[in-house]
Amino acid sequence: MRLKTIVTVAALLSAPSIVLAHGPKVGANGGVQADAGSFHVEVVPKGTTLQVFLNDHSDKPVTTDGFKGTAIFVIDGKPQRISLTPAGENRLSGTSSLNLPANPKGVVQITTPPGSTIQAKF
Repeated sequence: MRLKTIVTVAALLSAPSIVLAHGPKVGANGGVQADAGSFHVEVVPKGTTLQVFLNDHSDKPVTTDGFKGTAIFVIDGKPQRISLTPAGENRLSGTSSLNLPANPKGVVQITTPPGSTIQAKF
């Protein structure tokens, strides 16, 4: 009986850490962050504007000069393509014809200056 209680308590205490370990990360700018290659990609939607922040795995900003990208999100059941261009130190930005949800679902594809491509799923 005592062993059963100990095992049950241990299982209950470990459950929240298992659930939290797989939840989405929140980036430094308050948006959802995903890993993509050797980068962290954070999306911050505000109205029709999408900002995408790029950091390395040490969370240091990566200069986006020469980068370009495309975000494809499903909005109201339809795919919405958003072209992304450099808009600051470590930021790409683009505009949607529709208001973006707070937690968009889709993918961001970024092309680096040398031509390699990374993809982050949200």
